[in-house]
Amino acid sequence: MQRPSISSSNVHAVRYGRKPGEALDWHQHHNLTLCFVIQGDYEETIRGRTFMCRSGDVVIKAPGARHLNKFGSRGAVCLLLEISEAFLKSSGFMDPSLTGPFQDHRLARIGLELQEELQLADRLTPAMLDSIATRSLVSALRLSETEAKRRRQQEAGWELLHNVEGFAEKFLTSRERQHVRRAFCEINGCSIHSYGLKQRAFRAFAELVNSDNSLSDIAAGTGFYDQAHFTKVFVKLFGMTPGRLRSRTCNQQLAGNR
Repeated sequence: MQRPSISSSNVHAVRYGRKPGEALDWHQHHNLTLCFVIQGDYEETIRGRTFMCRSGDVVIKAPGARHLNKFGSRGAVCLLLEISEAFLKSSGFMDPSLTGPFQDHRLARIGLELQEELQLADRLTPAMLDSIATRSLVSALRLSETEAKRRRQQEAGWELLHNVEGFAEKFLTSRERQHVRRAFCEINGCSIHSYGLKQRAFRAFAELVNSDNSLSDIAAGTGFYDQAHFTKVFVKLFGMTPGRLRSRTCNQQLAGNR
């Protein structure tokens, strides 16, 4: 039986569900929070901006950040990890300068581990929860170091970069293509091919937990060669097979309370 929440002395995690169309009025959390979106989707308004938060995303908020949530037609199931100021001080970490939803496979993988820990919930859980909090902070801080530069560059040339391989093959010389690929790697931290695989994997993540489509149909629909290729990429990014992710979430109801 999955517990709704687990805690250590300075870290708290809770699983909650929200009904389709539900809204949460303006509120705030005392601690730094990372919200792992497992199923469904919702809009979050914070600091004058509205973000769409989808399955597989990790939503990061600083302590005291006021925000408003509106849940979509499927509702949502989320895991909220709250990390206290005392934990930040004792670990020597700072608050990552990030706000909003992020598609980062390392953080998403940690979220799936947190979901399993809620399922296990034994006497060792507090130690594991502190470890999850530490690894979440490390991943968030690494993301923070590159995100500002990456977003500025992506905003300037997103459409070109999104279709850069086809553009390069059609219009650029071999030497120019090498420069474009090198620039893409410097901006995004991976090759064009790896970037495309990550985007497909996150689309597949959302479809796995929000639809009844077969694994083979999802693999084909998200651009993988076949189901074996889909499984290999998914395991590498998220640490579990697509089938295991679906079995972990298919019995969860989207309705419920925090």
